[in-house]
Amino acid sequence: MSLDHIKTMLETLKQYNNCEITLTFKNKNGIPLLSVCYDNNCYELTYLDTQIIETCDDIKSTISAIEKDMQDSSKKTSN
Repeated sequence: MSLDHIKTMLETLKQYNNCEITLTFKNKNGIPLLSVCYDNNCYELTYLDTQIIETCDDIKSTISAIEKDMQDSSKKTSN
């Protein structure tokens, strides 16, 4: 998925902050890794394997966290 597409989806979450919309990112094997929602003026990232929740204040840091998790997942599955 392109960075522009991720950015658009995150902007949509922020725009519809009064709705309960969650994005789920999967690895190349289709296994869900991460879910993202917008709540209390920040993005909440839930790492599905550990249930750890991370908050990000802006789109740039959110995209960085998503990219890092996706890259880490690729490294794990390629080993």
